[in-house]
Amino acid sequence: MNYWLISDTHFHHTRLEQWGMRAGDWQERLWAGLSRVPAEDALIHLGDVSIGHDDEVHTRIIALPAKRKVLVLGNHCKRSKSWYFDKGWSFVCDGFEMNLLGERILFSHRPQQPDERFTLNIHGHTHGNSHRGDEHDAFYRPSYHVDICPEFVGYNPLRLDTLLKMQQHRHQV
Repeated sequence: MNYWLISDTHFHHTRLEQWGMRAGDWQERLWAGLSRVPAEDALIHLGDVSIGHDDEVHTRIIALPAKRKVLVLGNHCKRSKSWYFDKGWSFVCDGFEMNLLGERILFSHRPQQPDERFTLNIHGHTHGNSHRGDEHDAFYRPSYHVDICPEFVGYNPLRLDTLLKMQQHRHQV
């Protein structure tokens, strides 16, 4: 089983276009990428699924091929954990840890303070730019923090093992 990562899909967030952060067919591109996650794999969403139309969006997400779907709640995930479970998510949490390929990973929505127990913090929230930098600039380290927001990763889910190999290669160069 492979793990696929996405964050901050913000479906139906029309202001993203008004603010110039996203344009054109970004929602269609996200849905197309999500639909390519194989049924035997797991989708990990690091929060901020939608801004409005929650029932419609979550019905569509649960219909995606991936049978295992994990949601880390983001600052725009305003419903209760039980609401998300009722919509079909396999697991709903505020963050979790995983050991894989020699890395100890902390998954969160927002960047977290560096912690010696972990080698990486994979997160969303920052949108690949200085968005809300005042929340994390004082402790953010590119060698520890990995932003997987759609603007940064091309509007497609990333396979976790591929992301880890890219990170390890960066540190060898």
